[in-house]
Amino acid sequence: MAGQSISKSWLIFRKGIRHSYDYLGMVLATSALWFFVGFLPILVVTAFSQYIQNPIVVGIAIVLTPVTFGPATAAVHAMITRILDREDVAVREFFGHFRRFFGRGLGLILLNVLILAILGSDFVFTINNPNKIIRMLSGIWIYFFIFWALMSNYIFPFLVNQDIGVFLTMKRAALLALDNIVVTIFLTIAVVIVMVLSVVLAAPVLLLMMGIIAFLQNVGYRELMQKYDTEPEQAQEPAEVEG
Repeated sequence: MAGQSISKSWLIFRKGIRHSYDYLGMVLATSALWFFVGFLPILVVTAFSQYIQNPIVVGIAIVLTPVTFGPATAAVHAMITRILDREDVAVREFFGHFRRFFGRGLGLILLNVLILAILGSDFVFTINNPNKIIRMLSGIWIYFFIFWALMSNYIFPFLVNQDIGVFLTMKRAALLALDNIVVTIFLTIAVVIVMVLSVVLAAPVLLLMMGIIAFLQNVGYRELMQKYDTEPEQAQEPAEVEG
């Protein structure tokens, strides 16, 4: 079982990187659009920082960023999904997908921000509690955060591939991660490596990062969902297949 999981993980990584190379032009275009559209409020404030120094305005820009970030991320995943379906994709379609997934993309981001806020506040509360037993329980929240990081790989792939609502997307992402924990761990490591290298090298954050991550996550989603295809009525609920 472990050997199969490692083999599947390597297959996902190899396919994701190969597709990123084969469609490098689209990776560059979608990554750049994601960066500029997704972070538009912050970028505007940064560009005019010499004129905009009011902390309230900066705060508003930060609060507004999820409004563009979520739909922009969904748009990139939708375009990558179409590429994996071997369909012709034009760069201008990014804005159509942005509009289509605007509400749900925003909802996913807000829900995940809320989840992280709850996990963070609970961790701070338990780690600073004078009761030793309660402090010992602080590690639970770290495990919850790790699981959130694992399931986040499948959130946008489920959204754009199955065209479902926010809460059902979260549920199915969690079930898929639970049912394929080893592969999901390796996928998460690959995504983190791409993010770290992109930040360290600076330019890839703008030109490569989101496109490569979207390929890795969507390839991972598709490879894992194959084992549920034999029973279509259960394919939507990954964890139930093993039952």
